[in-house]
Amino acid sequence: MTTTVKKIRAISIHAPHAYAICLGRKPYEYRNSPTKVRGWVLIHSSSSKASDKYFKDYGLEDIKHLVSRQAIIGAAFISDCHKMEEGDYGYLFSEVLLFDNPVDGVKGCQSIFWGDCNDPAKIKAFEQAKNELKAFDVSI
Repeated sequence: MTTTVKKIRAISIHAPHAYAICLGRKPYEYRNSPTKVRGWVLIHSSSSKASDKYFKDYGLEDIKHLVSRQAIIGAAFISDCHKMEEGDYGYLFSEVLLFDNPVDGVKGCQSIFWGDCNDPAKIKAFEQAKNELKAFDVSI
């Protein structure tokens, strides 16, 4: 069964967390505001190394040297948003995909969810990401 994506957005996440999400090892992304967004979002591995200590926590220390940064590395399906005990909100991912070919050289954005923004480089990156989604039978 093919899943259709009409307009897709991305979320920028520090590398260890982004990879843990795409590998199904981190079911929630925690943010300080709720979201009504549901459906597929692209997972962008940011350039920050501030969270690199968490590679070990996810059992990913063996791939740390292979990770792409400033890249769209996969996609995840947000199925819900929960108020968490700590005052944060957890965006629940019910399906996740790690791309075989990350889309490198993509600068993220500060906003939680961002799109191609009519930026030619981001438009090209999103088209490449959409092609990666087709390999998983997720079509645009």
